[in-house]
Amino acid sequence: MISLNSEQAEVSMKSEIIHRDLNFIIGDIQIMAALNIFHDMWQDPDDQSVRNTILTVFRKVSIKRLLYDQIRLLDIEGKEILRVNLKDSVAVVVAQEDLQNKSHRPYFRNTLKLNQDEIYVSPFDLNIENERIEIPLKPILRFATPMFNEKGEKKGILVFNYLGAYMLRSFESVGNHRFAEHFMLLNKESYWLKAPDAELEWGFMFDGKEEVNFQHYYPEEWKVISSQTSGQFENEKGLFTFNTIYPLENNDPEKVWTEQEAFNATQNYYWKAVSFIPQAILYKSQKQRNSQLLIVYLLLIILSGWGAWVLARSINRRKLAEKRIHDNLVKMKELNAAKDRFFSIIAHDLRSPFNTMLGFGEMLKEEVDNDQTEHIKEYTNYLYNGILKTYNLLTELLDWANLQRKKVALEPKPIDVERCVDEIFQILELSALNKKLTLVKLVPEKMELIADRNMFSTIVRNLLSNAIKFTPEGGTVTFTAKFSDGKYIFTVADTGVGISPENLRKLFKVDESFSTAGTNEEPGTGLGLVLCKELVEKHGGVIWADSEIGQGAEFYFTIPLP
Repeated sequence: MISLNSEQAEVSMKSEIIHRDLNFIIGDIQIMAALNIFHDMWQDPDDQSVRNTILTVFRKVSIKRLLYDQIRLLDIEGKEILRVNLKDSVAVVVAQEDLQNKSHRPYFRNTLKLNQDEIYVSPFDLNIENERIEIPLKPILRFATPMFNEKGEKKGILVFNYLGAYMLRSFESVGNHRFAEHFMLLNKESYWLKAPDAELEWGFMFDGKEEVNFQHYYPEEWKVISSQTSGQFENEKGLFTFNTIYPLENNDPEKVWTEQEAFNATQNYYWKAVSFIPQAILYKSQKQRNSQLLIVYLLLIILSGWGAWVLARSINRRKLAEKRIHDNLVKMKELNAAKDRFFSIIAHDLRSPFNTMLGFGEMLKEEVDNDQTEHIKEYTNYLYNGILKTYNLLTELLDWANLQRKKVALEPKPIDVERCVDEIFQILELSALNKKLTLVKLVPEKMELIADRNMFSTIVRNLLSNAIKFTPEGGTVTFTAKFSDGKYIFTVADTGVGISPENLRKLFKVDESFSTAGTNEEPGTGLGLVLCKELVEKHGGVIWADSEIGQGAEFYFTIPLP
C-alpha cells in the first residue's frame, strides 16, 4: 500500500540512517585520534615499539568494525607512515616499501587546512588503485583529521577509508521492502550513487557515461528536486518524493572555514534521497486501496445497520460508545506511530555506545593480559562514560515503557512540598556546587499536595537536573510553587543557555526526542522530559516551557486538586 505520507516518512528515515552512519564513523576517528600513543610517535617516529602499538590499534579497529578498507597515518609531507588494509575480513599491515606518497590527493591537502579535532569528509566515489578504478567496484568515503604533537604542532593526518557499500545497504534495507527498488541516492550533479539498476550507478567515474544521470532521464523533475531541500510531487511519470542530505553538517563545518566558507561548503556538498513510484504501480496500489476501502465501507454499512438495531433502545449509550471507539482509534494510531519511531531511534542509539565499550573493553583486556598499564586510565574513562550513558538511557526507557503498559499505578497521598523539594536539593547539591550554582527554593510554608510522591519527585528531579546541566558556572536555578485557580503551579527557572525555537517545539515529544550535552559536557538521553510529561498527565496536569537562546529557560507544570 502506497500513501503520500508513507513515502515521505520512508525518505526521511533513509536520510536519517545515513546521517547516523556518518556520525558513527566520525566518532571512531575522533576517539582514535585522541589516543596518547600518537604523541609518542611524533616524539620518536623511528621507535618501532610505538609503531607496533599503533598498528595493533589499527588492526583491532579494522577487525572489530569491518567497515574500513584502509586506516592510515600520513606525515606532514603526505608520505604514508603506517597503513592497515582490510582484505577478506583480515587486517593486513602494509610493508614499508609498499607505502605511498599521497600529497597530491585532494583529501590530504584539504585535511591539512583543518584545526585540531576537525574532520574532513571526502566526496563519495569509487576507490582507485594505481590510477585505475578497482574491480569489483568499491564505493569509498574518506574521513580524515589532522594530527598534532604535544606542543600543538601539526605533524600529519589520520585517514579512514570507509566502505560506502555498508551505508548504501543500510539505505536500501530500511523501510518498506516491497518498493525498495524505487529508492535512489544521487549526488549534487544528479549521478546515481544508488539506483534501481546497477548499470546506472557511478556514471561520473567512467568515460562515455557522462550522460548516465538522473537529470538526463528526468530533466524537468531534476529542476524541481535540485532547487528544493525536500518535497513531493506527482506528474504523468509517477510520484517523486525527495530529501536533501548534507554530510558536512555532521562535521560542524563552521570550525573548519570562515562562516561564509562553511555555509558554501555545506550547501555545495549534498546528496539527494529520492523515491520514484511509476504511475502504473502507483495507480495499481491506489486501485487496491480503493477496493479495500470499498469493502471496509460495505462492512461499515452492515455494522451500522446492525448497530442501529441493537442501540436504538439507548441513543445516549450509542453516542458514548461511538465517541469511545473514535478516541481509542486515534490514540492507538498515535501510540503505534510513537512506538515505531521511538524504538527505531533507541535501537540505533543503544548499539553505538555498546560498540565503543566492546572495542575499548577488548583493548583494556589485552593491556591487562600483557601487564601493560599505560592506557588503562584512558580506556576505563571511555568505558565508564559509555556505561553511564547506556544505564541512564535504559533506566528512562524502562520507566517510559512501564507507563505505556500501565504497570505504574498512581498512588496519591498528602505530600509536604517543601520537605520533598529539600530532599531533592540535597541529592543535586553536589552537582550544583561543582558548577558554583545557586539553588533557590520559593515554596509557601506548610504547602500540602495530594499526589504520588515518587512521581512528583521524579518530575522535579528531572527538571532541576536539566536546569543544572544547562546553566554555566555562577548561575542560578530557582524552584517556585504556588496555588491558583484550583491547581498547584510549579516552576523551575534557570539562567542557562536557553533553548532554540526549533528545539522548544520538540520538547516532550517521543517521536522527536533529542539529546544535548550540558555546559560541562554532561551526557543526556533525550527521554527525561518525555517521562515528565507522562507523569504530569497521569495526575491530570499539563507541562510546558518558555525560553530564548541566551536567556535561560522556565519549565512549568500543574497538578490540579483531586
